[in-house]
Amino acid sequence: MSLFRYSGLATKVKAMSGKLLKEEDFDQIGSLDSVPAVIGWLKKKPSYARILEKEDENNLHRGQAEGLIMQSLLSDFSKLYRFSNLEQRAFLDGYFRRFEISCIKMLIRSLFSGRDALSDFSEYEAVFSRHSAFPLARVAAAQTMDSLIAALQGTPYAGVLKRVHQGNSGRLFDYEFALDMFLFRNQWKRAQKDLKKEDKETVLRSIGTQIDVLNLQWIYRAKKYYNMEASEIYAIIIPVHYRLKKEEVVRMAEADSVAGLMTAIGGTKYGRYLEEGVLPDPEKVGTQIQEAIHRTMLRHSPYSAACLDVYLYEKEREVRKVITAMECVRYGLPSDKIREYLS
Repeated sequence: MSLFRYSGLATKVKAMSGKLLKEEDFDQIGSLDSVPAVIGWLKKKPSYARILEKEDENNLHRGQAEGLIMQSLLSDFSKLYRFSNLEQRAFLDGYFRRFEISCIKMLIRSLFSGRDALSDFSEYEAVFSRHSAFPLARVAAAQTMDSLIAALQGTPYAGVLKRVHQGNSGRLFDYEFALDMFLFRNQWKRAQKDLKKEDKETVLRSIGTQIDVLNLQWIYRAKKYYNMEASEIYAIIIPVHYRLKKEEVVRMAEADSVAGLMTAIGGTKYGRYLEEGVLPDPEKVGTQIQEAIHRTMLRHSPYSAACLDVYLYEKEREVRKVITAMECVRYGLPSDKIREYLS
């Protein structure tokens, strides 16, 4: 039955996947000497050509360039949405919250830094108007946290931010953590409620792995950089246990040192991703785990929501790597250093 429901969509995703950038493409980007050169190079690639073809790369400011690159991801989302049936769109409707939260996070970071938001949200308006009731224009115009919360009235995000804002520790981390907590809880519940058996199992594997990875990263940072007590750590992790058992999380949170934490992680299903005797880079380990899980998902359940989830994961990662590479080129970093940042 799933083969019948997903055969056309899986074929569409396979064709789109063929247009994703390869590692050698990022090596070429890293060898370029300016951002206009990067934009000019991207114009020749099928997944960016239509979005960039009318743009003068020499006159794009930083926010416009980032907004256009992100638009490639949103454009691909729209293509998949048009090709999907009502059941598949239920998954994509939930997935779109990621884009809404990304916009909120970008604006919050700009409020904390005192700088203009890097992305030009006007580049997203067409896609948001088709897939969401999110008040993008009002959010983009917010100049303070109070005005951002006011702009978000009528959405679930207003209450999420308001609770942090009224607390005593309104750090950037607190706002981003609260949004992540909302996102993953919401997606976990939606998957359990709205999806059929095979799709549900596939999507819960993806979301559950992301939750595990975030919890591992946050516990590691809490131990290594902030010397937080176990009671404080319990307050900053998402209370969903997928492959990390509750007792394993307790052992990690209550470890008396980073070395003890590494021993505790080594006893979990994710221990094999750690290099013995070397402190891990949490971001790289998290990426390795998620890539492995997504490859497994697609191999075991190609005719399910996995084809959508895996493609959007890979495309989002590509877009963020392009933006990172562009910033590295902007600052004149050597190509070997750029490869290191993108690995």
